[in-house]
Amino acid sequence: MGIHGRVLGVLVLAVMLLAGAAPGWCDEAVQCNEARPPTADGAVQSLIDGNKRWASGNVRHPGRDFARRECVYKEGQTPFAAIVSCSDSRAPTELIFDEGVGDLFVVRVAGNSVDTVGRQSLAYSTGHLGVETILVLGHQKCGAVKAAVETYPKATDKFLMLIYTAVAKAKELIHQHGGNVEDKDALIAATTDQHVIEEVRQLRSASPFKEMIADGKLKIVGGRYDLDTGLVTMLIQ
Repeated sequence: MGIHGRVLGVLVLAVMLLAGAAPGWCDEAVQCNEARPPTADGAVQSLIDGNKRWASGNVRHPGRDFARRECVYKEGQTPFAAIVSCSDSRAPTELIFDEGVGDLFVVRVAGNSVDTVGRQSLAYSTGHLGVETILVLGHQKCGAVKAAVETYPKATDKFLMLIYTAVAKAKELIHQHGGNVEDKDALIAATTDQHVIEEVRQLRSASPFKEMIADGKLKIVGGRYDLDTGLVTMLIQ
């Protein structure tokens, strides 16, 4: 293939990704995770069920054996959900949902914010790996959220500034409900939830996700993981 042919191939791949197509993904693809939910709603329910097992201590530890590792090495990955979560060591994503190797495509960053690189990573999961569900996951006592609240509105660190919209919204909601916006604990808790909700809304309105949602090919939801109970509360579905 000449250089013009290679360039054309790259352009075609780019168009397919932007259109939500899934090169290399089809119904006949080998799925190492045989229990992979076939629908977006099923994926959300699987995450909820796995989290309940984690919180109760009745985990199954699926997909963590040699057979699964060998399969994903030879056949590739077919994750059933993409998770945007915080880098906090107390919130280990695959453990929280009792899932194994190849089940989840995870994008982790302090404060569970989605920047350009994060969106491109998620677009890869939906456009190339067949992911039909994205979950934005915040968590209780998030250090990034705490820092954003304490520095608002004067931080210079981008990862804190990405949370400022949520801080402002949390202050507004607390005031509307007659609360005390100077109550730091209440503001941090409200900001944590509002940041998840804002990230979900932004993803839903961004390409290629909004087109996939309109075509019924993608579901984007948000939740909060509580460190004390181990449970995930769904905030926006």
